[in-house]
Amino acid sequence: MDNQTPYYLLLADLTASSALSAKDGQSVMGRLLPELDWQNQRGAADLVYPLEVNYGDEFAGLFSSPRLIHRIVSEIRDMLRPIAGFRYVIVRDRIGYAGGTIREMGGPAFETAAKALTDLKKQRQHGDWLISDNATNQALSAMTNAAATLVADMSDYQHAVFLLQKAGLSGTEIAQKLSKDPRSVSNAKKTGHAKTVLQIEAAMDAMLAQISAGDIQNA
Repeated sequence: MDNQTPYYLLLADLTASSALSAKDGQSVMGRLLPELDWQNQRGAADLVYPLEVNYGDEFAGLFSSPRLIHRIVSEIRDMLRPIAGFRYVIVRDRIGYAGGTIREMGGPAFETAAKALTDLKKQRQHGDWLISDNATNQALSAMTNAAATLVADMSDYQHAVFLLQKAGLSGTEIAQKLSKDPRSVSNAKKTGHAKTVLQIEAAMDAMLAQISAGDIQNA
């Protein structure tokens, strides 16, 4: 890690964290901290600096690939959904100080991300990508916010069906796992717009795979 190479910074914070009760706050952290540890272990090859909680309700990490970040934020979104939400920014830029904790690094990446996160709060949006040209950034951000809005609008049952569909289970398998009629599962897929979310996330993954491939060629 150095302060001349542009990295991918994920900076995120919990939404409405100050409104959470002490019990719910503990529950959120009880879910988030083990999840960050798991993501750090699983994504070690693409991590420049591991994900960690920063300033109470923020978490951040540095990456060599944007594709991994998309997978991580999608999984954290689905994990936190029952009790909390979060907003996040992904920026590709240099850091200021290659050492210490992530709080101490600073530099252009953190300055841009902090401003973008403030703008997200004002706009009540879920995510913002600042990693490429304007058209690519706008497309990734629009897809992020569309998918997050659809997931937030799902009922608990629709979301349970969505998660199993996302894991690759068929409608019949989902019905058996949830002890539901297959027609009920099919209806939950349609009314919850699960297919649309999965299509959005697949399109984002394809775009980010191309960006990652370009990073490797230009290295």
